[in-house]
Amino acid sequence: MTDKLGPSLADGPPATLLAHSHELWWREDAQGCLQEVSASVLPLCGWPAEALLGQPVSRLLEPGSDATDAAGRALLLARERPPRWVALHASPLVDALGQPAGRWVLARDLTEQLRLEARLQHSERRYLELGETASEGVAVVQDWCFKFVNRHLCEFVGFPEEELLGRPFLDFILEEDHELLKSNHRKRLEGVPMPMRYEYRVKTRARGVRWLEMGGSLIDWQGRPATINYINDVTTRKELEAQVRQLAFVDALTGLPNRRLLDDRLRMAVHQGPRTGLHGALLFVDLDRFKPLNDTHGHAAGDQLLVAVAQRLQAAVRASDSVVRLGGDEFVVMLTPLPSDPELAGHQAERVAAKLRERLAQPYVLRLPGGPGGERCVEHRGSASIGVALFGPQDDSPEAVLQRADQAMYRAKAAR
Repeated sequence: MTDKLGPSLADGPPATLLAHSHELWWREDAQGCLQEVSASVLPLCGWPAEALLGQPVSRLLEPGSDATDAAGRALLLARERPPRWVALHASPLVDALGQPAGRWVLARDLTEQLRLEARLQHSERRYLELGETASEGVAVVQDWCFKFVNRHLCEFVGFPEEELLGRPFLDFILEEDHELLKSNHRKRLEGVPMPMRYEYRVKTRARGVRWLEMGGSLIDWQGRPATINYINDVTTRKELEAQVRQLAFVDALTGLPNRRLLDDRLRMAVHQGPRTGLHGALLFVDLDRFKPLNDTHGHAAGDQLLVAVAQRLQAAVRASDSVVRLGGDEFVVMLTPLPSDPELAGHQAERVAAKLRERLAQPYVLRLPGGPGGERCVEHRGSASIGVALFGPQDDSPEAVLQRADQAMYRAKAAR
């Protein structure tokens, strides 16, 4: 059996997200050469994106910069202007075989924030002046209430300054993130070391829930402790990261979990067996007569059949079960939990396998391009070979369980 991991992460995120992002993004390959660069590189660095393609990352980052970690800080080189400090946030990429294929890197401009921090003085007037010239949201919080907000923060949340000042900042935070904000605000006031930046969600006036990223410092405000906070809207980045994760764990055609996600779920289920005493089962599903359909009617017909099979499998199992596409015409259904009695668990798994065989043997009507009216209908009758492998407290190898299910499927196919 071969592993089929779905689309490569190196295919990258949708271009529309990068085209509309004001933040600098790039994709570098495993050798550190730039393969994609967002258009925002031109106003920030003075280079058009196309001039950087194929160039080493050292064209952008000063040698010796901390550019190897998932998150770090570096000097961004610019043409005919001083370098700028940026915070780096990297997401590693893998190819279809799970091997390192480079990474996506976000470089967020920290220059103005660092200048602001360096020039902070014990003067409210100075804070106001610097806050209004900052390129990100700035808020001073004292006694859990806003004492100062700049126009960028007002734009992020959609409320004017007069509706924010004097209000508790938690009024604008999504309830699920209240504890995070309260804990971090207390730590900042107490001088406890904090992460440089952290993320949370806010309720805006007109744009729904948005993701913000915040860092800050302890200051003196009118003779008493307060915090000054630097805030950016990172919703676009979160959407991009979600789509990168989608590529990593979801089959693009059917929307089902892929092999990588199956490995995670199966490993968890197997490791929980000795603690719970419960069983589970893997049902390895291989479609019969799939290749003749592809050869006769083309890949569009095969793709429609795979989507229909995925829907039938999902409709036939419980919410606690998992339906996975391995690739090609192979699927796996993981049944969890099953009873602690192995004989009873085995009977339940066989009953589900029989139900799936019956469902998958029902005729499929595939609508393909061509014919009168620009569409033709093809009726396909197929079947499936299903191998069943039970696992429980005695198992400690997820790979061995999957191999048993694969072998059981081949035995079922040979017996047809």
